[in-house]
Order: sequence, then structure tokens, then C-alpha cells
Amino acid sequence: MKSLKLSNSNIVFIIAALVSIISILFLNSYYINQISNFQIATIKENARISMIAWILFGISILSILILFFNLKKFIKIEKQTVGRKGDFEKQIQTKSRFLSNMSHEIRSPLNCIMGFTDIIDRIETDPEKKKYLQAIKTSSDHLLNTVNDILDFSKLDAGKLELESHPFNISEAIHEIAFAFSALAANKGIIIIEEISLSKELMIIGDKFRLKQILYNLTSNAIKFTSKGYVVITADVIFRAEGDADIKIQVADSGIGIPPDHLKTIFEEFSQVRSSNKSIETSRSITGTGLGLPICKMLVELQGGRIHVSSKLNEGSVFSILLCYPVHNHLIETLENQIGYVSKKVKQLYIGKKALIIEDNEMNAMLLSLLLKKQQIKFDIAINGRLGWELFNKNRYDIILTDINLPEMKGDELATAIRKSSNGKSHMPVIALTASNIKEELEGYRKSGISDILLKPFKEDDLNSILQKHFYPEI
Repeated sequence: MKSLKLSNSNIVFIIAALVSIISILFLNSYYINQISNFQIATIKENARISMIAWILFGISILSILILFFNLKKFIKIEKQTVGRKGDFEKQIQTKSRFLSNMSHEIRSPLNCIMGFTDIIDRIETDPEKKKYLQAIKTSSDHLLNTVNDILDFSKLDAGKLELESHPFNISEAIHEIAFAFSALAANKGIIIIEEISLSKELMIIGDKFRLKQILYNLTSNAIKFTSKGYVVITADVIFRAEGDADIKIQVADSGIGIPPDHLKTIFEEFSQVRSSNKSIETSRSITGTGLGLPICKMLVELQGGRIHVSSKLNEGSVFSILLCYPVHNHLIETLENQIGYVSKKVKQLYIGKKALIIEDNEMNAMLLSLLLKKQQIKFDIAINGRLGWELFNKNRYDIILTDINLPEMKGDELATAIRKSSNGKSHMPVIALTASNIKEELEGYRKSGISDILLKPFKEDDLNSILQKHFYPEI
């Protein structure tokens, strides 16, 4: 019986063990519940993750479909763009061919009109007849300027016009423009004033022809819209440290002025100045293409310059241009004191020279004949390229003057054949007579073997310069 009795210490141990067992069971139950809850949460989380994954997958599929659709649309647009670009390039080529043909068709008869008028004007002494000749010359010049404006604007608009870069005297360039308009201004009772604050020896490097074209248009407009008073051409220079010069030129007039609402559109193509006074029918009495000022703006900006206009009605206008040119460091020597002697010497040396004229236009051939006779140069005439080639092979010539658009054999084809000939005459000067001034065509002519180009319409002095250049280049 004694062994069945529990001591206090054993009771405490048993109670402690039971408490431990109960605690373990409780903890197991708690952890089991926690595990169950975690598993449930995990399942829910997995379900939520799975749902998000499906949503993202759906969005990805939708994005791929949208991307594919846009890509397909982009390819379609690109094909259309390429097609339109091809059409646009064809339109440009068609436009260039049209301008070239139009230039030839208009310049060729103009060449005859202006050439014969100039010849008759030099020998005519009757004042009444000279007035009629002057009217023909004025109308011809106006038509030529119109054609040039259209062609220049088209080339500028298409980005086809490129600038030359040669040394020239800027004071002389400005003076040449003022002198060219002196007679016209005097007839209207207008005074042309030159205020040039430049050294007469200043040489700059740039495109003299385009600068003169800008000044020509501005001066022409100033005289056109001025009935009395003056036209003032001023020029100033500011030298830069890097060796360039900022040239500021202004053309001011005392004319009708420009309405304020027209100042913003004055440089837009086909824009015409109209007087605010309805009694003065400016738009009717003063005609033009409306391209002069837009061409000026394009030419100035093409050279990196700026053009500005300010005006007051019935007081006049001021057109200002600012251009930067490199300064030429070496002055070009002149031979002005030898001009008379050289001219006489050249005419004497032309005796014995012989030219071949290849021209299918009877009037142009007649004009060339008259001009060569004045220089005592003998010549033969061929009416097509094939006959010209035969004459070249049979006879001895010192120079060939050939039109480009010839029947049977074109002028550039003839030049190529001459350069390939083995008869010892392959280096003969071949001068192209053409009305086209499209750069790509002129470069093609030179590559074919053309020595030089004489643009129609040309003047007697232009032909004489070509003859002197190729007969006696050292003079």
C-alpha cells in the first residue's frame, strides 16, 4: 500500500507533465489551425495570382494584337508614302522637263528678237524708228525677266538652285545696278543716289550674280512704285574678327509706300502692292509676276542672310538686306588701260579664223552669221547635227557653235563624237547654244564634251567674250 501512495513531489511532476501535454496539444492545435489558415490563404493568394497572371496574359495578347494592327497599318502607310514620293519625284522631273522646254521655246525666239533689235538699233539713226526699237527692247526685256522670275522661283522652291562662290568687288556690283537703272529713273524724273560707305577696293567671296539679282529686283520695284523724288542705295560694312564682313544694303524710295496690312504678305508669291488711294489704280498701271520680292527673300535666306521692309504710305519704303561674306585678301588686278588696245588687237587676230555654225533655226543662224561677219570670222552653216558632223570631218574649223536641240544628232551627242574622233581635231572648242539654264542639264552638256555654254538670249558682247576666251585666253 505504501508503494501506491504518491508523494507531493510526484504529484507536482504529474501535474507539470499534464500541463505540458495539454500545452503541447493546445500548441499543436494552434499550429494546425495556423497551417490550415496559411494553406487557405496560400490557395486564395495563388488563385489571385493566377487571376492576375491571366489578366496580364490577356493584356499582353491585346497589346500584341494592337501592335500588329498598327505595324500593318504603318507598313501600308509607308508603302503609300513611298508611292507618293515616287509620284512626287516624277512630278518634279516632269516639272523640270516642262520648264526646260518652256525655257527653250521662249528664249530661242527672244534671242532673235533681242539680237536683231540690238543690231538695228546700233545702225539706225532715225529718232522715230529708234523709239520703236526701244519699245521692242523694253518689251523683250520684260518678257525675259518674267521667264527668268518663273524659272528662278521654281528652282528655289524645289531647292535646286545652288550658289556660286567667286571673288568680286561689291562696290562695283552695287554701282552696276545703279547705272543700269539710271536711264529709266531719269525718264521718270527720279534721282538715283549711291551712298556706299565701303572701300572701293573691298573684295568679297560670294555669288555676284545673285546679289545683283536681289538688288535689281529691289531697285526695279523702287523705281516702279515711285513717280517722283529719289531712290537711294546705301551700303555699310562691319568686319568680323574671323575675317568675314557683314554687308548691309538698303534700297529706299519716296514712292507710294506699302499699306500696313500688306507688310506681312509682301514677300509672298504673286503678291502685288496696291495703293490705298482708290483713285490711283496701282495694280493696273504697274504689272509684274509678283515673284520679285519672294525671290529676293529666298535668295537672301539661301545665303544665310535677312531681309526686312519698313514703309509709310505716301512717303516711301525701305528694303534692307544683311548678308555675311568672307573677305577676299588679294585684290584682282585690272587691265582697264589696255581695253582699247586689246579690243583692236583681238579683232585683227580674228582674221583668218573659221567657225562652224550648227543651228536648225533659220533666224538664229542668221543672227550668228551677222555677228561673226562683224568680227571678220568666216563660217559654214549646218541645219542639223548629222550634216554638222560631216562638215567637221571634211573641213578645218577653229570653233564650233552648235545648238543643243538639233534634228538627227543633238549638240551634246555631236560633242561626244568629236571628243572621240581620231582625226586630230578632238580638242576643238565646242560652244553650246542653249536656252536651258537648269544646272543638271548644263552639267550633262559639259560632261558630254561641250567646252562652254552660251545661254540664249545672248548679246553681241557675250559672243565676243566666248570667242576671245577660246581663241586667245592669255589676253
